[in-house]
Amino acid sequence: MKRGISFLLPNLYGAPLADLLSPVDLTAYNWLVDGVESYIIEEDTLGGPLFPNSIETIDGGRFKERIGTGRHYLIFVDIKAFPAGSKVHEVEDYGQFTSSGCELALIIVDSVYAALYCKDQELLARLKENAVRQGYEDVAYITDDNDFRTRLAAF
Repeated sequence: MKRGISFLLPNLYGAPLADLLSPVDLTAYNWLVDGVESYIIEEDTLGGPLFPNSIETIDGGRFKERIGTGRHYLIFVDIKAFPAGSKVHEVEDYGQFTSSGCELALIIVDSVYAALYCKDQELLARLKENAVRQGYEDVAYITDDNDFRTRLAAF
């Protein structure tokens, strides 16, 4: 079974969240964000945090605006998407992911290593196609057989 995709992001300033999540209707979800180390780019240098609170829940409209406005730089990020109106809570591992209302889980580590888990297999295929189109390297499906993660978190 396909659980998600893994890939390498370019280590550049830009809008990587908006780019990689472009196939997703961001407004259909509430987003639980742990933006451990994610920054807004100001005058070609790291500025304030992209996600000011250590862990926050953001509605889809605000999330879309935040990730689509200006340039940013991600070092460590842990993002989970829950259908709008559903209960938002921490999801620590794949077992909790499958039994919860969480639909997407995105983990970025050291600015380049990304894993995106998605329950909807059609959306997962579109996300993989998008990752290839964006030019991300080493795009591959995460499956039951090759998933090494014990936790769905950046740390």
